[in-house]
Amino acid sequence: MNFQSSIFKEATSDEISRIFLHALQENHVVKATLLDGGMFNTTYHVVYGDSCKEAILRLGPVHRERIMGFEQNLMRAEEYVCDICRQIGIPSSHILVCDTSKTVIDRDYMIVEYIPSVAMVKVNLSDEQRNELCFTLGCYLAKLHQVTGSFFGFVSRILEGYHFTSWGEALLFEITDMTDRLQKFDGISAAEADKIKEQFIKNRSLFDEIQTPHLMHTDLWAGNVLLDKQDLSVIRAVIDGDRAVFGDPDFEFSSPWMEDKEMQRGYGFHPPAPTEEHRRKRIQLYRMFYLVLEAYVGIGEYNNLDLYHERMAEIRRIINAENDIEM
Repeated sequence: MNFQSSIFKEATSDEISRIFLHALQENHVVKATLLDGGMFNTTYHVVYGDSCKEAILRLGPVHRERIMGFEQNLMRAEEYVCDICRQIGIPSSHILVCDTSKTVIDRDYMIVEYIPSVAMVKVNLSDEQRNELCFTLGCYLAKLHQVTGSFFGFVSRILEGYHFTSWGEALLFEITDMTDRLQKFDGISAAEADKIKEQFIKNRSLFDEIQTPHLMHTDLWAGNVLLDKQDLSVIRAVIDGDRAVFGDPDFEFSSPWMEDKEMQRGYGFHPPAPTEEHRRKRIQLYRMFYLVLEAYVGIGEYNNLDLYHERMAEIRRIINAENDIEM
């Protein structure tokens, strides 16, 4: 539970009752239990109705002025990705209601069909069990990456009408947004922000070698994988696809939580060969992107200054090196 987060806030029982009355015409909420594990949204397991049906209620963050630009429309992105996953055979959540109107309460909310399951991160698995699950997840990612779109960038942006026609344009837009926000919180100097943006500007032609926008999850870790409670070898759902991006599949595997060898094997991913200089350089810059993102999350959203300082130390090591960016 991220109680220290600047964007976390528990809902009142009255707010939860109003949501279920408005969204599902259910006027009886039996019980609402706050769930741990979520960092961005506030999540409840809700028992409701005379027959004691179950659902998961996810409430968007408060203090929305603190969240990044691409995070303003995450629930609609989640809805989009869940629909795609179900179409192509990746187990996913069944969303009952997604309301971003803020008319019932001043937050986005989503009601999801309850799946009797446990998050992969919370169970003790043998090495063999874990490897088999990660291999399967890699296979699912390969399926997802086969989905292509007409535009580049975060799905949340595209659904709002930001139609980036090149991968470089999408990345530069986001890195500018994130560094600008870091400056507002005095998390980075103007000179440091300029050095970061300069790397994305001068390497834009390398990004634009990516001609096809492939759909990526970008947040696939053990906390976002639900396993069957009775059979831990069965994946019931891959969740939290709200940060999905259309772009270069290497962007997916550049995040620090995507270094699992079995997942890469299931996908068929291979690191860049020594001769693939352009690909290697893009991956270095994608890693910088994630460092900047997490630095902002630390200081601007989650009030996690340890995370902020760790990521900024790495960023400064890179941008203050005498040579061109190396990671």
